[in-house]
Amino acid sequence: MRKIAITIPEDQAKAIEAIRRRKRLPRSRIIQHAIARYLAEERLIAAVREYEEGYRRVPEDVAEAEVLGTAASEVLPEEKWE
Repeated sequence: MRKIAITIPEDQAKAIEAIRRRKRLPRSRIIQHAIARYLAEERLIAAVREYEEGYRRVPEDVAEAEVLGTAASEVLPEEKWE
């Protein structure tokens, strides 16, 4: 592990303290969890962007989409929406 010093706004510091007391966790653990969630979200955003760019470069043609839709409807169970 590596130690770093950070400066955060007072409202964030108070929120971290409240979470820390409620969950009985060290501040570091709360901040580590927040950073991990942020990094996971950034990876997801990058993956979605890459996926979208791939479809822009090589779009699906209509015939291919119809075949895939038919195949999916044959193997996936029908869902009842209420």
